[in-house]
Amino acid sequence: MIIYNGKKINIRREEVLLDKGRKVTREVIEHPGSAAIIPFITQDEIILLQQYRYPMKETLYEIPAGTLDRGESFFTCAGRELEEEIGYRAGTLELLIILYPSPGILNETMHLFKATNLVKTQTNYQMDESIKGTMQVKLHDALEMIRKGIIKDAKTVCSILWCLR
Repeated sequence: MIIYNGKKINIRREEVLLDKGRKVTREVIEHPGSAAIIPFITQDEIILLQQYRYPMKETLYEIPAGTLDRGESFFTCAGRELEEEIGYRAGTLELLIILYPSPGILNETMHLFKATNLVKTQTNYQMDESIKGTMQVKLHDALEMIRKGIIKDAKTVCSILWCLR
């Protein structure tokens, strides 16, 4: 049963049977999927954005990312979000990994991409975003920012660690 029907998400409540016939109630957030992009401005330097996140009540360091529009592919979404949020177009966009950000409550599939051979264009922030700016940082310095608890956003942590593996 749908208990909330929103602009980007729905929430449904269902009774499900677990192993050994245990009956439980689950609330699931339905999400259309998303793309996130780690943009390399040089071979060892990335671009991060600073974005205020209302649920956390703080500004976070993040890689560009966004929700798929209806009928949009993950690849198209990645290119669109890269340009909207940091003002670059990718010469090369490579899929790194597909993730489930929070599978206990959310059915979102997130595709993480690596963008290289960037070409400067211009940003096109969406009305509901609160992006404070961007910064260039060496990948190893970003790792130190993770260690110090400065970068806390999961998709950003994952993409940095993936690229340093």
